[in-house]
Amino acid sequence: MPPSAFVWVTHQVAATRWLKAEVAARAPHLKFAFARPGLTTFKADRADQVGPRVEVPTSFARAWGLSLGRADAADAALALAAPHLRRPLRLHVFERDVDVPVDEQDAAVRGTRAAAVEATLRAAAPADAFHAEPRAVAGDLVLDVVVPHAGEPDEPWLIGLHAHDDHHGPWPGGVGHVPPPPEAPSRAWCKIEEALRWADLEPAPGDVAVELGASPGGASYAMLCRGVTVYGIDPGEMAPACLDFTGPHGNRFVHLHMPAAEVPKAALPRQYQWLLNDVNLAPMVALRYIERFVALAHGGLRGAILTLKLNDDGVFAALPRLRERIAKLGAPRIRYTQLPSHRSEVVAILQW
Repeated sequence: MPPSAFVWVTHQVAATRWLKAEVAARAPHLKFAFARPGLTTFKADRADQVGPRVEVPTSFARAWGLSLGRADAADAALALAAPHLRRPLRLHVFERDVDVPVDEQDAAVRGTRAAAVEATLRAAAPADAFHAEPRAVAGDLVLDVVVPHAGEPDEPWLIGLHAHDDHHGPWPGGVGHVPPPPEAPSRAWCKIEEALRWADLEPAPGDVAVELGASPGGASYAMLCRGVTVYGIDPGEMAPACLDFTGPHGNRFVHLHMPAAEVPKAALPRQYQWLLNDVNLAPMVALRYIERFVALAHGGLRGAILTLKLNDDGVFAALPRLRERIAKLGAPRIRYTQLPSHRSEVVAILQW
């Protein structure tokens, strides 16, 4: 069977077992083929079942596409890409994950191999082979080059291809880690920024957000810096960076200092455009509150970013029921992924 019968998925190392089980259940025509840390490939029953628009139905994929093969040098990689170079491609070179949380890796090392490989490919390719900018837009054909993490020994690169649409993140690897500013109250800042960038969403200045599980304020602070007024619901304490925030657009932070179950309807704005959830509860329990706060938005929601904690196999086994309940929230577009800053969690990104 030709190389075009294979697809690749990049993901967190810790999610490998769950990803393989989910694909086996939801896409039985894809059979596990090969894996490296943070990279798993599947073989299709027939070559015509996969292509640049292939979908891999799993909540754990950060990026995926058609596999063209493996290469250990620029000329070999460009030879694999040659049949697709009828027009400029978007070039995405990125490192696969390692089994170390991204915020514990050496920031001076991470990404350096990808940068070097990208420079080599651009230098060796014809002048019009690749777009200059990495951010993909709908309709782009993207050449994906997955390389080992810069802290690991080199090995052949996986060369892939995907047709960009709104199911894919627009950046190399879907999205890279977004380091927090020094004043961010917590690493939740990274999670919300990565989710927005992966989904290519832009909250507008003047929007209003409600966050469940807001303390100490990382995600709230990210939204405040984007010009959004945030109602943060949490019985815990909030960081001064949120409590004292006054934005150039007049946006501010409102702390509803109580559990989500106790928030009266009168304490909320009549409408809000964004709902965030990072509450430290089992997903089935958290969804009870999410359902209520979706209803209380009175049809004004533009988006929801719902972090779901996956602490054990029991929660993973409940994912199909979780997806069914999330589908009933009424969003026309629902996407799932696991971001660089996530640990035992995935995010559901809803858009109205």
